[in-house]
Amino acid sequence: MREHEQHDRHHSRSDRPRDAHQPVQAEPPIEVDGAGLTLTDLDKVARGAGARLAPGVLDRLRRQYREARGISARQPVYGQSTGVGANRFVEVDEHDDEHGLRLLRSHAADAGPHVPEETVRVMLAIRLSQLAASGSGISPDVVQGLERMLRDDALPSIRTMGGIGTADLAALASTALAMAGERPTTNPWPTPVSFGKDSALPFMSSSALTLARAARAVTRLRDLEGSSRIVTALSATAVGANRQAFSPQAGRAAVIPAAARVAEEMRGLLQDESEPARIQDPFGLRAYIQAQGAVVDAMDRLGRLVESLTATAQENPLFDFESQRAVHHGGFHQASLGLAIDGLNLALAQSAPLVISRITMLHDPAYTGAPPFLADGTDGSSGHMMVEYIAASAMAQLRNAAQPASLNTVVLSQGAEEDASFATQAVEQLDRAVDSYQTMLSIELLSAHRAISVLGRPTSSSLRRVVASLREVLPIVAADHDLRPDIEAAGRVLPGLARGVLPEA
Repeated sequence: MREHEQHDRHHSRSDRPRDAHQPVQAEPPIEVDGAGLTLTDLDKVARGAGARLAPGVLDRLRRQYREARGISARQPVYGQSTGVGANRFVEVDEHDDEHGLRLLRSHAADAGPHVPEETVRVMLAIRLSQLAASGSGISPDVVQGLERMLRDDALPSIRTMGGIGTADLAALASTALAMAGERPTTNPWPTPVSFGKDSALPFMSSSALTLARAARAVTRLRDLEGSSRIVTALSATAVGANRQAFSPQAGRAAVIPAAARVAEEMRGLLQDESEPARIQDPFGLRAYIQAQGAVVDAMDRLGRLVESLTATAQENPLFDFESQRAVHHGGFHQASLGLAIDGLNLALAQSAPLVISRITMLHDPAYTGAPPFLADGTDGSSGHMMVEYIAASAMAQLRNAAQPASLNTVVLSQGAEEDASFATQAVEQLDRAVDSYQTMLSIELLSAHRAISVLGRPTSSSLRRVVASLREVLPIVAADHDLRPDIEAAGRVLPGLARGVLPEA
């Protein structure tokens, strides 16, 4: 082993950034059989539940590994009997036992910030699930090593830059080097795993990191999106909204089922049929179910696609054990995944101006009857004036993140790969979009809570419970004061706001 590798392996856990949330084995490991994992499964893994192979999976993989070795002896197999990329026409000596490790070492080049450990766990679980499906022809020893890595929480160091939506080669090569004992892990890794040329490329041939990041983003967004219902209902109550915008008729007119669900949830939160202050409200309220229904629809679509891809063998080449041949293909080109992520980014971006609209209404005496910006009435008081600037800044960031990554293209490896899906970049943008969306909703929550309290607006029984809990963490201070702690408190409480109030999806 090279000297620098020996040094790297013995880095302590404190040398790497750690997640604030440490894994707690509160739940039993999820069972992986190759039939796929749900977002709920992946969330459990992220929090430290671990994963184990279902009975019979290893026996099947051992049989298929033997069959794959036989297929490889009868026909050329990309990455095993040849090089990769621009070297795909270069034959590799059948006795070259170092070819697999050379591939892993050369492809483990990455850069950028560390991927959070929760996301790394999810990446490992997704790859384990995909390998448990039939198609890779990989050594069962490698699959067992991956299972052990999750069990022992011996995580590799993964960086964000290296993929372009045509398989996360750098992330998975880095994982393989950690499994082989050539890179450090977060917990001791006493028994390295051997990677022959029959397992190196099959292990790398997956978009498991991009899928993991998408899964984490959707899971986080689901909480925020549900909370947006509570926040919007508070805003609607504060400004005396016309409830017809959330009526069953409005839900049906929106066509998509997600919009009808949003309307139904809004009716459940508002409950009373109080006289509206206006015949029609601004779009922030009047078009809420249409815009938010589009967000829910795009979010659910991406979630379903991610779950499907956890059960899909997409390795190139793919071993078809029925026909007994290796099939060379482009399944790693994640065009549909990139488009689905772009679609969610765009849906969030088009909903952002409506958040700004509701914040503006809350700060406008014409809608509330309160002093401008919900100030205390002292001459020249600014109240919540400046939080509008924060919301506008977050909206600009969100809309910037909505530029479709799938419009990009590139030619690499001497023309061997003349395009890419850029799904990896799309999911990076989604992370930023979710951050900005949370900031915008936090600002609206802060102002809606203040408006309800200052104006003494009557609320439904569901909202009364929310308002009571908010008072414990967001006490109302009438005079101008430092708003940063309030904004931070609103951001902390926001993700869990809908739990126990809205029905579980």
